[in-house]
Amino acid sequence: MWDQVQTYFWPWAALIGLSLALVWACKRHPFWGKRLLGILFLLGGLANLFLAIFDPRDYLVFGRFTFFSFYRWFIYMILFRQALWMGTLLALVHLYIAYHFLKGGPLSTLSVVMAIALLLLLAPLGFGSAFPATVFLMAGVYYVKVSMDLETGS
Repeated sequence: MWDQVQTYFWPWAALIGLSLALVWACKRHPFWGKRLLGILFLLGGLANLFLAIFDPRDYLVFGRFTFFSFYRWFIYMILFRQALWMGTLLALVHLYIAYHFLKGGPLSTLSVVMAIALLLLLAPLGFGSAFPATVFLMAGVYYVKVSMDLETGS
């Protein structure tokens, strides 16, 4: 596994750096942070849709890096075998969240809860989800929601 970690170390480190920069943007400039999070979820949705339709074997890579044997079992035994509909469902969740983060106006509580839940579910993928980037991004979602609620007085 260490050779795989060495292979992906620089992309992993870069994604953590980008997630920290995104959290900073969410805290300092919530409007732009909201937009950037929307773009991130949009890209995640498109990537999942692409994987589900064209290359479902790539889901197996995530099983190597997960923290929990249950996640590994789920990826190898269920997700991979049902990749088309499960990957499409995951993509739809991403795209729903992206829509709410990219549209104008305040964020709905449902979209924030879904974003945090999705990031929380991705965190145990460990190195495959650029952990701890997912935890940082949860903080970014929280900052955007709190800032927007303070602005609108809700």
